[in-house]
Amino acid sequence: MPAERNSSPALVYVCNRRYLYLGRNRLLIRDLHSGAAALLVCLEGEVRFRTPGHEQWLASTNVLIPAGSRIAIDNRDAVLAACYLDAGRPDFALLRRQMAATCQGIHYHHRQGDYLTQELIRLRDEAPDFAEAQRRVEQVLYRGACMPLPEVDPRVTQVVERLRSSAALNISVGALAAEVGLSESGLIKLFALQVGVPLRRHRLWYRLIDFVRLTLAGMPGHEAIKVAGFSDAAHLSRCYSGFFGVNHSYAFSPRTHVRYVVPDEAVCRPLSGDVASLAGEPGLHTGCVHFP
Repeated sequence: MPAERNSSPALVYVCNRRYLYLGRNRLLIRDLHSGAAALLVCLEGEVRFRTPGHEQWLASTNVLIPAGSRIAIDNRDAVLAACYLDAGRPDFALLRRQMAATCQGIHYHHRQGDYLTQELIRLRDEAPDFAEAQRRVEQVLYRGACMPLPEVDPRVTQVVERLRSSAALNISVGALAAEVGLSESGLIKLFALQVGVPLRRHRLWYRLIDFVRLTLAGMPGHEAIKVAGFSDAAHLSRCYSGFFGVNHSYAFSPRTHVRYVVPDEAVCRPLSGDVASLAGEPGLHTGCVHFP
């Protein structure tokens, strides 16, 4: 997610495990149909949401959205943080235990909602390096976890890691199933049960993260689209809109003002456009991303 221009930028930690957006301003988002589970937390105000087929809007300061869910969001009164969760870890199952209410599979009213908000605001304002931010996010998500932790089937974890490392490749579900000793139908059922979304759609999530990384590294947009595994710009745009809730063209317009934080080894070339210098801050990269 991007943010409107302000004196301080929004903060994005780019990662294919836990991708974290920390907003500054009220950025309106629309219907979501993500390929990854996400925790939305209001840093200011509250968000309203509703599921397809339901007219009633529900309000909360935090919402846990399972992967693959369709949900309408009204955040006109909220500044949001969004943490896209690690499908190879029990992030979602653990958070679900701590939510006080459920509507059509959407969970909300985290029992430590104030703690979530305070810690994410502090994280945004302190803007630590990538490794420290990931450590603190894990601490926030797993605070008060009841033991034993929920288990993720190791075969699912193996497939998730395979998708992360080869997202651009169209490896068949049958081939992935064979790697973990399952039938194709068995993997499809197990993956949907544990991750909550069809395997092919979840792979699109990793392609989207790869696209963002490639763009931050200075690769031209049209080339990054192909290298990440998207068929064309329209395919990328549909995925971006569904996963993040904003149009791709708006997200990467000159109006965006975002500081990207990536692992230290993912050194980015300077971006074109309105880019502020962050020399001397390893792992921090900032700027507006422009596409030809």
